[in-house]
Amino acid sequence: MIINVFKCFDSIVVISDVVRQNLQELFGITENVIKISNSVDGEKLQDLCKAHVDLTNKMSFTTLGRLEYNKNQILLLKATKIVKKQRDDFMVYVLGDGEDKAMLQRYIEENGLESNARILGFVENPYPYIKNSIATMLTSLSEGFSLALVESVMLNTPIISTDVGVAKELINNYHCGDLIGYDENELTGVLLRYLNKYDGYKDIFDIGNEYDVKSETRKITRLIEQTIQKASLSTKMKRLPYPEVTIQEYEMDHYEIQNDRLYVLRVMKGGVPYEYLINRRSDNDKLVVFNNGAIAEGDITVPVFQRHSWANMMKTSSVFCMDPTLYLNGFLQVGWGIGKNEDYYLENSSLILKKIIEKMGISLENTAIYGTSAGGYISIIMRIYLKGAKIIADNAQLDVRNWIYKEALTSVITFAFDNIGDALNYKERFSIIDAFEKHNYVPKIYICM
Repeated sequence: MIINVFKCFDSIVVISDVVRQNLQELFGITENVIKISNSVDGEKLQDLCKAHVDLTNKMSFTTLGRLEYNKNQILLLKATKIVKKQRDDFMVYVLGDGEDKAMLQRYIEENGLESNARILGFVENPYPYIKNSIATMLTSLSEGFSLALVESVMLNTPIISTDVGVAKELINNYHCGDLIGYDENELTGVLLRYLNKYDGYKDIFDIGNEYDVKSETRKITRLIEQTIQKASLSTKMKRLPYPEVTIQEYEMDHYEIQNDRLYVLRVMKGGVPYEYLINRRSDNDKLVVFNNGAIAEGDITVPVFQRHSWANMMKTSSVFCMDPTLYLNGFLQVGWGIGKNEDYYLENSSLILKKIIEKMGISLENTAIYGTSAGGYISIIMRIYLKGAKIIADNAQLDVRNWIYKEALTSVITFAFDNIGDALNYKERFSIIDAFEKHNYVPKIYICM
């Protein structure tokens, strides 16, 4: 399922090389993957690190994060116990809170590490501790990114980290620390090396603006623009090469339908576009109305008229209807005319269509409404408003609540109603039986199975 979902996206943003590698190894996803790192407000960071905190006169290390199994702070405490056997002039500050706090505190007390390790709990401003440390520690089993490591390097404090998140990128690119495995003896050796070489001065890490919030904003903006452009070039849903006419609903009384010309009439009602592809043949007074079924490709940004190529092959006049419900979200594939909140698009569309047919000079008795599947459902409901017309529904859905693809129905309800529970108030939009009962009318229907 995850693989299929990822393949639907035009662009996938990852926050680190580790996440990119996981996408490739776990799901085989290598295309359209762009790395944009999480970011830091560098200016604010430099101000916050100047705040006063009470520190010992010992050389210090800082680790911060939730106190839990995945963060693996016990590894650091085990190494602290070994380092203490050789020297006592250091302090490990553990910043954070969580379910492992009691266990970690117990380990400190049972091993006599009170003068070398302190759990400070959650600290709103950890940056003075990071700024004044020899190194920032991270012993996690897994991380997607770890913003704390970036913040540490921006404050010119080296990092000592397991190979998670952004650690390897930082260390390889800026020579700002050491990667470690999950072994307390290895970590002990690294801690002792840092203690032995520290002389009160730190290197300057030229990290540039790679992780600055302004840089991230520019990258995201550029990516959105490029993705939209790429999608517009590759989308299967192209605007059809028919002329278009747009009018307001109140202009319908004075509008004249054009004869012998295939064109799109867009009628605006309450800001919603009701679109019809019309072909009024002057030599024929019969009409076939077509309604769309599910739109397989999705990505609906232009009117879609299934079977529109039939217009030039038919001897009768024709009207192809677009369901504006699909515009509620660009990736809805079916909408059943449900509309938005109390605004029932299928009812509006049917009544506008009725005026169009009158303007065409064609009687409803000479009109046939046709659709398959979801289009068949729409056609049956439309027939309630177009009394006298004939209805041919091919393999039609009769109660969309029973449709096998529950995800599609859930998506439509989610976008059609601001309060999803309101859908229960409009049963007639989901079932032809409920629609018949509401209108006290059952039309004659030709159903093909």
